[in-house]
Amino acid sequence: MSRSFLSRRSFLLSTAACGAALDAFSLPALLAQPAGGKRLRLASIGVGGMGSSDLESLSSHPAVDVVALCDVDTNNLGAAAAKHANAKKFADFRRMLDEMAGEIDAVNISTPDHTHAAAAMSALNCGKHVYCQKPLTHDVHESRQLRVVAEKTKLVTQMGTQIHSTTPYRTAVKLVQSGTIGKVREVHSWSSKTWGYDGADPVSAAVPATLDWNLWLGTAQEIPYADGQYHPANWRRWYDFGGGTMGDMSIHILDPVFTALKLTAPTTLLSKSSAAPKRSFGMQNETHFNFPGTEFTTDSLKLTWYDGGKMPDSKDWPLEGADGNRLSLPEQGSMFIGEKGYVLLPHVAMPQLFPVKQFAATPIAAAPNGDHYHLFVDACLGGTPTTCDFSYAGPLTEAVLLGTIANRFPGDELRWQSEAMTIPNHDPADALLRRRYRKGFEVDNLS
Repeated sequence: MSRSFLSRRSFLLSTAACGAALDAFSLPALLAQPAGGKRLRLASIGVGGMGSSDLESLSSHPAVDVVALCDVDTNNLGAAAAKHANAKKFADFRRMLDEMAGEIDAVNISTPDHTHAAAAMSALNCGKHVYCQKPLTHDVHESRQLRVVAEKTKLVTQMGTQIHSTTPYRTAVKLVQSGTIGKVREVHSWSSKTWGYDGADPVSAAVPATLDWNLWLGTAQEIPYADGQYHPANWRRWYDFGGGTMGDMSIHILDPVFTALKLTAPTTLLSKSSAAPKRSFGMQNETHFNFPGTEFTTDSLKLTWYDGGKMPDSKDWPLEGADGNRLSLPEQGSMFIGEKGYVLLPHVAMPQLFPVKQFAATPIAAAPNGDHYHLFVDACLGGTPTTCDFSYAGPLTEAVLLGTIANRFPGDELRWQSEAMTIPNHDPADALLRRRYRKGFEVDNLS
Protein backbone atom coordinates (compact mmCIF):
# COMPACT_ATOMS: atom_id res chain seq x y z
CA MET A 1 0.00 0.00 0.00
CA SER A 2 1.24 3.48 -0.84
CA ARG A 3 2.98 5.43 1.85
CA SER A 4 0.64 8.33 0.99
CA PHE A 5 -2.56 6.33 1.35
CA LEU A 6 -5.19 8.04 3.50
CA SER A 7 -7.51 5.66 5.34
CA ARG A 8 -11.29 5.75 4.84
CA ARG A 9 -11.74 6.64 8.51
CA SER A 10 -9.24 9.50 8.25
CA PHE A 11 -10.92 10.79 5.10
CA LEU A 12 -14.35 10.72 6.72
CA LEU A 13 -12.92 12.69 9.61
CA SER A 14 -11.45 15.09 7.06
CA THR A 15 -14.84 15.49 5.38
CA ALA A 16 -16.45 16.13 8.73
CA ALA A 17 -13.83 18.75 9.48
CA CYS A 18 -14.52 20.41 6.15
CA GLY A 19 -18.24 20.44 6.92
CA ALA A 20 -17.58 22.03 10.27
CA ALA A 21 -15.39 24.63 8.63
CA LEU A 22 -18.11 25.41 6.11
CA ASP A 23 -20.66 25.83 8.89
CA ALA A 24 -18.32 28.08 10.82
CA PHE A 25 -17.64 30.34 7.85
CA SER A 26 -21.11 31.17 6.56
CA LEU A 27 -21.15 30.47 2.82
CA PRO A 28 -23.43 33.39 1.91
CA ALA A 29 -21.15 35.70 3.87
CA LEU A 30 -18.10 34.23 2.14
CA LEU A 31 -19.61 34.76 -1.30
CA ALA A 32 -20.73 38.27 -0.43
CA GLN A 33 -17.18 39.52 0.17
CA PRO A 34 -16.46 42.59 -1.99
CA ALA A 35 -13.78 42.33 -4.66
CA GLY A 36 -11.85 45.39 -3.48
CA GLY A 37 -8.93 44.33 -1.28
CA LYS A 38 -10.08 40.71 -1.09
CA ARG A 39 -7.61 37.95 -1.97
CA LEU A 40 -8.22 34.38 -3.10
CA ARG A 41 -6.20 31.58 -1.49
CA LEU A 42 -5.78 28.93 -4.19
CA ALA A 43 -4.83 25.26 -3.97
CA SER A 44 -3.80 23.47 -7.17
CA ILE A 45 -4.36 19.73 -7.68
CA GLY A 46 -2.36 18.34 -10.60
CA VAL A 47 0.43 20.74 -11.53
CA GLY A 48 2.13 19.03 -14.48
CA GLY A 49 1.30 19.44 -18.17
CA MET A 50 -2.04 21.27 -18.50
CA GLY A 51 -2.01 21.69 -14.74
CA SER A 52 1.13 23.78 -14.99
CA SER A 53 -0.53 26.02 -17.58
CA ASP A 54 -3.71 26.31 -15.50
CA LEU A 55 -1.75 27.22 -12.40
CA GLU A 56 0.20 29.87 -14.29
CA SER A 57 -2.99 31.40 -15.72
CA LEU A 58 -4.88 31.43 -12.43
CA SER A 59 -1.95 32.73 -10.40
CA SER A 60 -1.40 35.56 -12.88
CA HIS A 61 -4.48 37.22 -11.40
CA PRO A 62 -3.19 39.91 -9.03
CA ALA A 63 -5.57 38.85 -6.24
CA VAL A 64 -4.51 35.18 -6.13
CA ASP A 65 -2.22 33.67 -3.50
CA VAL A 66 -1.14 30.08 -4.22
CA VAL A 67 -1.15 28.40 -0.81
CA ALA A 68 -0.99 24.68 -1.68
CA LEU A 69 0.27 22.43 -4.46
CA CYS A 70 -0.66 18.78 -4.94
CA ASP A 71 0.68 16.21 -7.40
CA VAL A 72 1.40 12.49 -7.31
CA ASP A 73 4.61 13.03 -9.29
CA THR A 74 7.43 14.68 -7.35
CA ASN A 75 8.94 16.05 -10.57
CA ASN A 76 5.77 18.02 -11.28
CA LEU A 77 5.51 19.09 -7.68
CA GLY A 78 9.09 20.30 -7.56
CA ALA A 79 8.75 22.35 -10.74
CA ALA A 80 5.60 24.05 -9.45
CA ALA A 81 7.12 24.66 -6.02
CA ALA A 82 10.07 26.42 -7.63
CA LYS A 83 7.61 29.07 -8.86
CA HIS A 84 5.46 29.14 -5.71
CA ALA A 85 7.90 28.76 -2.87
CA ASN A 86 5.43 29.69 -0.12
CA ALA A 87 2.90 27.01 -1.05
CA LYS A 88 2.69 23.82 0.98
CA LYS A 89 3.29 20.60 -0.96
CA PHE A 90 1.17 17.44 -0.96
CA ALA A 91 0.91 14.17 -2.88
CA ASP A 92 -2.66 13.41 -1.72
CA PHE A 93 -5.37 16.03 -2.25
CA ARG A 94 -7.42 14.49 0.56
CA ARG A 95 -4.63 15.12 3.03
CA MET A 96 -4.27 18.65 1.68
CA LEU A 97 -7.96 19.39 2.28
CA ASP A 98 -7.76 17.71 5.68
CA GLU A 99 -4.82 19.78 6.89
CA MET A 100 -5.61 23.11 5.18
CA ALA A 101 -9.41 23.33 5.16
CA GLY A 102 -9.34 26.72 6.86
CA GLU A 103 -6.55 28.14 4.68
CA ILE A 104 -7.99 27.52 1.20
CA ASP A 105 -10.73 29.47 -0.61
CA ALA A 106 -10.64 27.82 -4.04
CA VAL A 107 -9.23 24.73 -5.73
CA ASN A 108 -8.27 24.11 -9.34
CA ILE A 109 -8.10 20.54 -10.66
CA SER A 110 -6.00 19.48 -13.64
CA THR A 111 -5.58 15.74 -13.11
CA PRO A 112 -6.43 12.89 -15.52
CA ASP A 113 -10.20 12.66 -16.09
CA HIS A 114 -10.87 9.78 -13.70
CA THR A 115 -9.80 11.93 -10.73
CA HIS A 116 -11.72 15.09 -11.67
CA ALA A 117 -14.95 14.28 -9.85
CA ALA A 118 -13.33 12.87 -6.71
CA ALA A 119 -11.16 15.96 -6.28
CA ALA A 120 -13.89 18.42 -7.27
CA MET A 121 -16.52 16.89 -5.00
CA SER A 122 -14.08 16.67 -2.10
CA ALA A 123 -13.42 20.40 -2.52
CA LEU A 124 -17.13 21.22 -2.76
CA ASN A 125 -17.76 19.11 0.34
CA CYS A 126 -15.23 21.37 2.09
CA GLY A 127 -16.94 24.55 0.91
CA LYS A 128 -14.30 25.50 -1.67
CA HIS A 129 -14.88 27.17 -5.02
CA VAL A 130 -13.79 24.87 -7.86
CA TYR A 131 -12.17 25.31 -11.26
CA CYS A 132 -12.00 21.87 -12.93
CA GLN A 133 -10.47 20.95 -16.26
CA LYS A 134 -12.59 19.48 -19.03
CA PRO A 135 -14.33 17.11 -19.38
CA LEU A 136 -15.89 17.81 -16.01
CA THR A 137 -15.98 14.13 -15.04
CA HIS A 138 -15.24 10.60 -16.20
CA ASP A 139 -18.75 9.19 -15.57
CA VAL A 140 -22.29 10.45 -16.24
CA HIS A 141 -23.29 9.91 -12.60
CA GLU A 142 -20.40 12.10 -11.46
CA SER A 143 -21.47 14.96 -13.74
CA ARG A 144 -25.00 14.86 -12.40
CA GLN A 145 -23.84 14.84 -8.78
CA LEU A 146 -21.38 17.69 -9.21
CA ARG A 147 -24.09 19.82 -10.76
CA VAL A 148 -26.54 19.04 -7.96
CA VAL A 149 -24.07 19.71 -5.15
CA ALA A 150 -22.67 22.87 -6.76
CA GLU A 151 -26.18 24.27 -7.13
CA LYS A 152 -27.03 23.37 -3.55
CA THR A 153 -23.92 24.97 -2.04
CA LYS A 154 -23.98 27.98 -4.38
CA LEU A 155 -20.20 27.84 -4.61
CA VAL A 156 -18.46 29.36 -7.64
CA THR A 157 -17.56 26.74 -10.24
CA GLN A 158 -16.01 26.79 -13.71
CA MET A 159 -15.11 24.01 -16.14
CA GLY A 160 -11.80 24.49 -17.93
CA THR A 161 -13.03 24.95 -21.48
CA GLN A 162 -10.94 28.08 -21.87
CA ILE A 163 -12.07 28.75 -25.45
CA HIS A 164 -15.62 29.20 -24.14
CA SER A 165 -14.68 32.76 -23.13
CA THR A 166 -12.71 33.76 -26.24
CA THR A 167 -13.83 36.04 -29.07
CA PRO A 168 -14.31 33.33 -31.77
CA TYR A 169 -16.66 31.16 -29.72
CA ARG A 170 -18.52 34.07 -28.19
CA THR A 171 -18.96 35.57 -31.65
CA ALA A 172 -20.30 32.29 -33.04
CA VAL A 173 -22.85 32.05 -30.23
CA LYS A 174 -23.99 35.61 -30.87
CA LEU A 175 -24.18 35.04 -34.63
CA VAL A 176 -26.23 31.85 -34.41
CA GLN A 177 -28.61 33.34 -31.84
CA SER A 178 -29.09 36.45 -33.97
CA GLY A 179 -31.24 34.44 -36.39
CA THR A 180 -29.04 35.31 -39.38
CA ILE A 181 -29.22 31.71 -40.67
CA GLY A 182 -32.68 31.08 -39.23
CA LYS A 183 -33.49 28.23 -36.90
CA VAL A 184 -30.84 25.52 -36.91
CA ARG A 185 -31.96 22.05 -37.98
CA GLU A 186 -28.66 20.17 -38.03
CA VAL A 187 -25.10 20.43 -36.71
CA HIS A 188 -21.99 18.49 -37.74
CA SER A 189 -18.87 18.65 -35.52
CA TRP A 190 -15.51 16.92 -35.95
CA SER A 191 -11.92 16.52 -34.82
CA SER A 192 -9.02 14.92 -36.67
CA LYS A 193 -7.40 13.73 -33.43
CA THR A 194 -7.08 10.01 -32.68
CA TRP A 195 -7.07 9.08 -29.00
CA GLY A 196 -7.32 5.30 -29.06
CA TYR A 197 -5.25 2.13 -28.85
CA ASP A 198 -5.68 -1.25 -30.53
CA GLY A 199 -2.37 -2.97 -29.88
CA ALA A 200 -0.92 -5.55 -27.55
CA ASP A 201 -1.69 -5.36 -23.84
CA PRO A 202 0.64 -2.97 -22.01
CA VAL A 203 3.65 -4.60 -20.40
CA SER A 204 4.00 -4.04 -16.64
CA ALA A 205 7.04 -2.19 -15.45
CA ALA A 206 8.56 -0.88 -12.26
CA VAL A 207 6.93 2.31 -11.01
CA PRO A 208 9.29 5.31 -11.19
CA ALA A 209 10.55 6.46 -7.80
CA THR A 210 9.06 9.89 -8.48
CA LEU A 211 5.49 8.59 -8.95
CA ASP A 212 2.92 7.44 -6.39
CA TRP A 213 1.08 4.95 -8.60
CA ASN A 214 -1.55 4.11 -5.97
CA LEU A 215 -2.59 7.75 -5.72
CA TRP A 216 -2.43 8.19 -9.50
CA LEU A 217 -4.93 5.33 -9.86
CA GLY A 218 -7.12 6.84 -7.15
CA THR A 219 -10.74 5.80 -7.66
CA ALA A 220 -9.90 3.51 -10.61
CA GLN A 221 -9.44 -0.22 -10.20
CA GLU A 222 -5.88 -1.40 -9.60
CA ILE A 223 -3.75 -2.31 -12.63
CA PRO A 224 0.03 -2.54 -13.07
CA TYR A 225 2.03 0.48 -14.14
CA ALA A 226 3.32 0.38 -17.75
CA ASP A 227 5.91 2.68 -19.30
CA GLY A 228 4.50 5.20 -21.78
CA GLN A 229 0.91 3.95 -21.53
CA TYR A 230 -0.78 5.96 -18.77
CA HIS A 231 1.32 8.56 -16.99
CA PRO A 232 2.05 11.29 -17.89
CA ALA A 233 0.25 11.68 -21.22
CA ASN A 234 -1.47 8.66 -22.80
CA TRP A 235 -4.18 8.03 -20.22
CA ARG A 236 -6.84 9.66 -22.46
CA ARG A 237 -7.11 6.61 -24.71
CA TRP A 238 -8.01 4.14 -21.94
CA TYR A 239 -11.57 3.53 -20.69
CA ASP A 240 -10.42 3.52 -17.07
CA PHE A 241 -8.91 6.98 -17.16
CA GLY A 242 -10.02 9.15 -20.10
CA GLY A 243 -12.65 9.73 -22.75
CA GLY A 244 -10.80 9.18 -26.01
CA THR A 245 -10.92 11.84 -28.72
CA MET A 246 -14.56 12.56 -28.01
CA GLY A 247 -13.95 13.22 -24.32
CA ASP A 248 -10.90 15.32 -25.11
CA MET A 249 -12.09 17.46 -28.02
CA SER A 250 -15.89 17.35 -28.35
CA ILE A 251 -16.23 18.98 -24.94
CA HIS A 252 -14.51 22.00 -26.57
CA ILE A 253 -16.02 21.83 -30.02
CA LEU A 254 -19.59 21.10 -28.89
CA ASP A 255 -19.42 23.83 -26.24
CA PRO A 256 -20.50 26.69 -28.58
CA VAL A 257 -23.11 24.38 -30.10
CA PHE A 258 -24.71 23.78 -26.71
CA THR A 259 -24.37 27.43 -25.69
CA ALA A 260 -25.71 28.91 -28.92
CA LEU A 261 -28.63 26.50 -29.27
CA LYS A 262 -29.35 26.08 -25.54
CA LEU A 263 -29.42 22.32 -25.95
CA THR A 264 -30.65 20.13 -23.12
CA ALA A 265 -30.24 16.35 -22.96
CA PRO A 266 -30.21 14.07 -26.01
CA THR A 267 -33.11 11.64 -26.40
CA THR A 268 -31.36 9.01 -28.55
CA LEU A 269 -27.80 8.19 -29.60
CA LEU A 270 -26.53 5.92 -32.36
CA SER A 271 -22.88 5.19 -33.09
CA LYS A 272 -21.60 4.27 -36.52
CA SER A 273 -18.06 3.98 -35.23
CA SER A 274 -15.40 1.37 -35.85
CA ALA A 275 -15.46 -1.53 -33.40
CA ALA A 276 -14.11 -0.51 -30.01
CA PRO A 277 -11.23 -2.44 -28.39
CA LYS A 278 -11.74 -4.06 -24.99
CA ARG A 279 -9.83 -1.54 -22.90
CA SER A 280 -9.42 1.49 -25.14
CA PHE A 281 -11.57 3.84 -27.17
CA GLY A 282 -12.05 3.26 -30.88
CA MET A 283 -9.92 5.45 -33.11
CA GLN A 284 -12.59 6.43 -35.64
CA ASN A 285 -15.98 7.49 -34.37
CA GLU A 286 -19.22 8.75 -35.85
CA THR A 287 -21.89 9.46 -33.26
CA HIS A 288 -25.45 10.61 -33.97
CA PHE A 289 -27.49 12.50 -31.35
CA ASN A 290 -31.11 13.61 -31.42
CA PHE A 291 -32.06 16.58 -29.23
CA PRO A 292 -35.40 18.19 -28.41
CA GLY A 293 -35.96 21.51 -30.13
CA THR A 294 -35.21 24.86 -28.49
CA GLU A 295 -35.96 28.49 -29.37
CA PHE A 296 -32.93 28.47 -31.69
CA THR A 297 -33.62 25.17 -33.49
CA THR A 298 -36.31 23.51 -35.49
CA ASP A 299 -38.68 21.11 -33.70
CA SER A 300 -35.77 18.74 -33.13
CA LEU A 301 -32.04 18.90 -33.77
CA LYS A 302 -29.72 16.32 -35.31
CA LEU A 303 -26.11 16.51 -34.14
CA THR A 304 -23.36 14.31 -35.54
CA TRP A 305 -19.83 13.98 -34.13
CA TYR A 306 -16.86 12.62 -36.13
CA ASP A 307 -13.24 11.95 -35.12
CA GLY A 308 -10.09 10.08 -36.08
CA GLY A 309 -10.24 11.11 -39.72
CA LYS A 310 -13.96 10.61 -40.29
CA MET A 311 -15.57 13.75 -41.71
CA PRO A 312 -19.09 14.87 -42.62
CA ASP A 313 -20.33 14.49 -46.18
CA SER A 314 -20.10 18.12 -47.27
CA LYS A 315 -20.70 17.76 -51.01
CA ASP A 316 -24.05 19.57 -50.80
CA TRP A 317 -22.77 22.37 -48.59
CA PRO A 318 -22.25 25.75 -50.34
CA LEU A 319 -18.54 26.07 -49.50
CA GLU A 320 -17.50 28.21 -52.46
CA GLY A 321 -15.42 31.24 -51.49
CA ALA A 322 -15.75 34.76 -52.88
CA ASP A 323 -13.51 33.74 -55.81
CA GLY A 324 -15.75 30.78 -56.63
CA ASN A 325 -13.20 28.16 -55.54
CA ARG A 326 -14.46 25.54 -53.12
CA LEU A 327 -13.00 25.75 -49.62
CA SER A 328 -11.77 22.79 -47.60
CA LEU A 329 -13.12 22.06 -44.15
CA PRO A 330 -10.78 22.73 -41.22
CA GLU A 331 -9.32 19.75 -39.35
CA GLN A 332 -11.56 20.55 -36.37
CA GLY A 333 -14.78 22.52 -36.16
CA SER A 334 -18.57 22.64 -36.52
CA MET A 335 -21.08 23.44 -39.22
CA PHE A 336 -24.46 24.86 -38.20
CA ILE A 337 -27.09 24.23 -40.88
CA GLY A 338 -29.99 26.65 -40.61
CA GLU A 339 -33.16 27.34 -42.54
CA LYS A 340 -31.56 30.36 -44.25
CA GLY A 341 -27.87 29.52 -44.39
CA TYR A 342 -24.79 27.98 -42.79
CA VAL A 343 -22.29 28.99 -40.09
CA LEU A 344 -18.88 27.32 -40.17
CA LEU A 345 -16.97 27.56 -36.88
CA PRO A 346 -13.37 26.32 -37.11
CA HIS A 347 -11.60 25.31 -33.92
CA VAL A 348 -10.31 27.94 -32.99
CA ALA A 349 -11.06 30.76 -35.47
CA MET A 350 -13.78 33.24 -36.29
CA PRO A 351 -17.10 31.93 -37.66
CA GLN A 352 -17.90 32.22 -41.37
CA LEU A 353 -21.26 32.57 -43.14
CA PHE A 354 -22.20 30.54 -46.21
CA PRO A 355 -23.18 30.90 -49.01
CA VAL A 356 -20.56 33.63 -49.20
CA LYS A 357 -22.34 35.62 -51.93
CA GLN A 358 -25.64 35.53 -50.04
CA PHE A 359 -24.05 36.97 -46.89
CA ALA A 360 -21.43 39.23 -48.54
CA ALA A 361 -23.06 42.33 -47.05
CA THR A 362 -23.76 40.79 -43.63
CA PRO A 363 -21.29 41.99 -40.99
CA ILE A 364 -20.07 39.65 -38.26
CA ALA A 365 -19.56 41.74 -35.13
CA ALA A 366 -16.79 40.35 -32.94
CA ALA A 367 -17.77 39.67 -29.33
CA PRO A 368 -15.34 40.84 -26.63
CA ASN A 369 -12.63 38.45 -25.50
CA GLY A 370 -12.59 37.13 -21.94
CA ASP A 371 -10.01 35.51 -19.68
CA HIS A 372 -11.66 32.25 -18.59
CA TYR A 373 -9.33 31.91 -15.59
CA HIS A 374 -9.58 35.46 -14.34
CA LEU A 375 -13.36 35.39 -14.76
CA PHE A 376 -13.40 32.50 -12.29
CA VAL A 377 -11.24 34.38 -9.79
CA ASP A 378 -13.34 37.52 -10.14
CA ALA A 379 -16.51 35.51 -9.54
CA CYS A 380 -15.01 33.99 -6.38
CA LEU A 381 -14.32 37.53 -5.16
CA GLY A 382 -17.92 38.63 -5.69
CA GLY A 383 -17.81 39.60 -9.36
CA THR A 384 -19.91 38.53 -12.33
CA PRO A 385 -20.94 34.83 -12.23
CA THR A 386 -19.04 32.40 -14.44
CA THR A 387 -20.65 31.23 -17.69
CA CYS A 388 -19.27 27.68 -17.65
CA ASP A 389 -20.35 26.72 -14.15
CA PHE A 390 -21.32 23.17 -13.25
CA SER A 391 -25.00 23.89 -13.97
CA TYR A 392 -23.97 24.23 -17.60
CA ALA A 393 -20.85 22.05 -17.65
CA GLY A 394 -22.61 19.09 -16.01
CA PRO A 395 -25.26 18.55 -18.73
CA LEU A 396 -22.74 19.22 -21.52
CA THR A 397 -20.37 16.63 -20.06
CA GLU A 398 -23.23 14.15 -19.60
CA ALA A 399 -24.05 14.36 -23.31
CA VAL A 400 -20.41 13.93 -24.33
CA LEU A 401 -19.95 10.94 -22.01
CA LEU A 402 -23.13 9.36 -23.33
CA GLY A 403 -21.52 9.64 -26.76
CA THR A 404 -18.42 7.81 -25.55
CA ILE A 405 -20.68 5.05 -24.21
CA ALA A 406 -22.59 4.81 -27.50
CA ASN A 407 -19.28 4.37 -29.34
CA ARG A 408 -18.67 1.16 -27.40
CA PHE A 409 -21.82 -0.35 -28.93
CA PRO A 410 -21.78 0.57 -32.67
CA GLY A 411 -25.12 0.03 -34.36
CA ASP A 412 -27.16 -0.03 -31.14
CA GLU A 413 -29.52 2.90 -30.62
CA LEU A 414 -29.48 4.09 -27.01
CA ARG A 415 -32.57 5.75 -25.57
CA TRP A 416 -31.58 8.20 -22.84
CA GLN A 417 -34.02 9.08 -20.07
CA SER A 418 -32.33 12.08 -18.50
CA GLU A 419 -34.55 12.65 -15.49
CA ALA A 420 -34.25 9.03 -14.37
CA MET A 421 -30.61 8.93 -15.54
CA THR A 422 -30.98 5.58 -17.25
CA ILE A 423 -30.64 3.88 -20.64
CA PRO A 424 -33.64 1.53 -20.28
CA ASN A 425 -33.26 -0.30 -23.59
CA HIS A 426 -29.60 -1.30 -23.20
CA ASP A 427 -28.38 -2.88 -19.96
CA PRO A 428 -24.64 -3.03 -20.88
CA ALA A 429 -24.62 0.69 -21.74
CA ASP A 430 -26.67 1.54 -18.66
CA ALA A 431 -24.09 -0.21 -16.48
CA LEU A 432 -21.41 2.22 -17.71
CA LEU A 433 -23.14 5.33 -16.35
CA ARG A 434 -21.50 4.93 -12.96
CA ARG A 435 -18.23 3.41 -11.80
CA ARG A 436 -17.62 1.65 -8.51
CA TYR A 437 -14.77 3.45 -6.76
CA ARG A 438 -11.83 1.48 -5.44
CA LYS A 439 -12.03 0.70 -1.74
CA GLY A 440 -10.45 3.45 0.33
CA PHE A 441 -11.10 6.14 -2.31
CA GLU A 442 -14.85 6.62 -1.76
CA VAL A 443 -16.14 10.21 -1.73
CA ASP A 444 -19.23 11.54 0.01
CA ASN A 445 -21.96 12.58 -2.50
CA LEU A 446 -20.39 10.36 -5.19
CA SER A 447 -19.88 6.84 -3.84
